[in-house]
Amino acid sequence: MNNILAQYLFNKEVIYKNPQVEVAPAKETIAEVKKEAKEATPVVKPTPVLETPKVEPPKPVIPATPVVPVAVPLKLTQKVVVITELISNDEKTLLSKILGAVGLSLAQIDLIEIEKPQHIDYQAFVAQKTTNKFISFGVGLGKLNWDLMLVPYQIKTESGIDFLLANNLGAIATDTTLKKNLWAALQQMFSK
Repeated sequence: MNNILAQYLFNKEVIYKNPQVEVAPAKETIAEVKKEAKEATPVVKPTPVLETPKVEPPKPVIPATPVVPVAVPLKLTQKVVVITELISNDEKTLLSKILGAVGLSLAQIDLIEIEKPQHIDYQAFVAQKTTNKFISFGVGLGKLNWDLMLVPYQIKTESGIDFLLANNLGAIATDTTLKKNLWAALQQMFSK
């Protein structure tokens, strides 16, 4: 920035004062600067007019109705309950083979398929006294809103019911280690 422009912009304003340097009196006055500015023919560019965007007033927030899981009434008739996500025909065939290995068939279990989070009343489930074995394939009990922590492939007995959590049937079909873990847990569960 040259001296003339600086004097024009900051007319006698102290922007920074160095205590070690004396301020020299200005050689040119404002009148001289204005005279020089008039002599030079400035190029005037039109300044663009900025339009301020129209801001719509905020819309009132309508609180969403909370999704309350629907309590599913249980009509259990078998001693073994198997719960899975939506099951395909291939997975049903695999489940049939798994059950056959422990001496059961699909007709001898209550199969519950969960498509979305549901609420199956835990107290009602425990009180029904029909079921004594509960096997979950890939459905954590948190999806049922049950406060029961299960470790995969480890049996936990609660209120006289043996609970077993395993991976989903699709994963078990492709992984030999998961099949071995499931087989060991089922042997322990059904040897009682």
